[in-house]
Amino acid sequence: MPGELILTVDDEIRIGELIGMYLGKDGFRHVTATSGRQAIELTENEQPSLIVLDVLLPDMEGYELCARLRQKTDVPIVFLTCKDTEIDKVVGLSVGADDYVSKPFSPVELVARIKAQLRRSRIAGNKQAEEQPSSVLSSRHLRLRIDAHEAYADGKRIELSAKEFQLLAYLMQNARQVMTAERLLSHIWGYDSSLDTKTLQVHIGNLRKKIEPNPSSPTRIVTIRGIGYKFDDPVQ
Repeated sequence: MPGELILTVDDEIRIGELIGMYLGKDGFRHVTATSGRQAIELTENEQPSLIVLDVLLPDMEGYELCARLRQKTDVPIVFLTCKDTEIDKVVGLSVGADDYVSKPFSPVELVARIKAQLRRSRIAGNKQAEEQPSSVLSSRHLRLRIDAHEAYADGKRIELSAKEFQLLAYLMQNARQVMTAERLLSHIWGYDSSLDTKTLQVHIGNLRKKIEPNPSSPTRIVTIRGIGYKFDDPVQ
């Protein structure tokens, strides 16, 4: 909503100024970082509601910065970059980004996407608050401590991002049920879009690497071709 703080991370000062001008028209506050180190400091000190992030930065690659920011905040991250190949987008999503906008860009479209991400974040947060699962979810091989945000696979602690944790918790709550991609997107990300399944596929792939004995042949999160996914590890 207007008044929220947006952080732009881009070493091109004019890009930050342009984004700030358009955000200001909608009542948003705006701050710009020109390096990864400055972005980390501003994120810790200012706690922005959303981060717009370039891939090419002077002191570190944007993908690395995104992964480091994900350890500090769950707010939406939107990549804004000239690197626009399919693999670039997949890498961006895999390290924790929520959206990917290519340069050259329309400032009006970027602001619209920022608003959409903020709206989705609020909707997802409200759903999480309304549908709090039990404090512990357990299956034969997995255990989630919801309040502590801790996850264990085969007795060993694993690190999950906020979205990965929410996704696994929701699948475990609905064990043995086939969950469509649209339903998972709607519940976790707060929107319905059959055109945005790449986001879900990337997060499922990341989860499998952390919880499956053999991620290339998953047995705990199973793909139901043409429909979605099913959590198939017996729940206790």
